[in-house]
Amino acid sequence: MNITVLELGEDKVRISLAGQGHTFMNALKTEILTDPTVDVANYVIEFQFSDPVLTVTTHNKADPVKPVLDACRRLSGQCEELLSSLEQSVKK
Repeated sequence: MNITVLELGEDKVRISLAGQGHTFMNALKTEILTDPTVDVANYVIEFQFSDPVLTVTTHNKADPVKPVLDACRRLSGQCEELLSSLEQSVKK
């Protein structure tokens, strides 16, 4: 996945995620919002074939990249659990 950091401040980050659609972006945004340091997490897909831009802002100048990384790790862990469960179900 190609990403481009469009803006990085002490409490705000804007990231373009090439080739991603609403399904992934909604899951990522929802997971980011579980972080108590996050003030706003949203994304915009300006045109039908444009790349989404994720914006995250935090309270009290907390690092805005950390909630994105943590959310990605949690989503990855959930996918690993699903794969493991599916593999176990198929073997039975």
